[in-house]
Amino acid sequence: MFERRLLAGALVAGALLAGALVEAPAGAASTSSPNASALYQQAIATTRSWSVHYASMSTQSKVTLLVSGDAGPASGSQTVATGTAPAADSTTIVVIGGTTFVKGNAGGLQNLAGLSATQASAAAGQWIAFSTDNAAFAQVVVGVRSLDVAHELALKGPLTLGQPRKLDGYAVEPIKGTQSFGRTSQHVVLYVRARGPHVPVEENSVGANGRPSAALHVTYSKWGETVRPEAPLATVTIGPVSAV
Repeated sequence: MFERRLLAGALVAGALLAGALVEAPAGAASTSSPNASALYQQAIATTRSWSVHYASMSTQSKVTLLVSGDAGPASGSQTVATGTAPAADSTTIVVIGGTTFVKGNAGGLQNLAGLSATQASAAAGQWIAFSTDNAAFAQVVVGVRSLDVAHELALKGPLTLGQPRKLDGYAVEPIKGTQSFGRTSQHVVLYVRARGPHVPVEENSVGANGRPSAALHVTYSKWGETVRPEAPLATVTIGPVSAV
């Protein structure tokens, strides 16, 4: 996300549509005058099956979270940073099919991977490998692949359309809804491309006045890019690890 909207169960995980788009997947065809629900469903269907680059900034409890990555259907990579430099917690995640790799500083490994202070200190700066379906590290993997991005885009109704506009030179349709951030609900606007495949362009949280707030800002770009991260050389493994 997609954005990684939750970090270790507490923190919440792009707007240029650049480059040629690949052939639209089934169900992603444009309609002339879609209603909010139909337009949203088409955007989610496209997100699940395509690859995309995303960049996210969110603020919760006065803590800023920066996330960027490239998501594909089976693989992806992501960087996560929270706090301010030089004391920021940072983590890099690479998912390649059945194997996930993570590397970070001690703070990042504690907050994201749930390692103890002792474990995080010992493993800081090293690549750690574990099985992607390892339930103990589900919070590490979430948000990295296309399906995860689609899940993090999930809006709650009622969905309504805003006024069509141009965003970075593209005609977009705003879809208004709500999203859950921890235990709170926030009004958001998801901008999707009005013509052609209805891919997401940008997502913003909005305040009571309808203006963008600091809670969430995500941009999506490079739809259809090739996402083939290389497997790093892991020096630490946790549990059974499948072959890459």
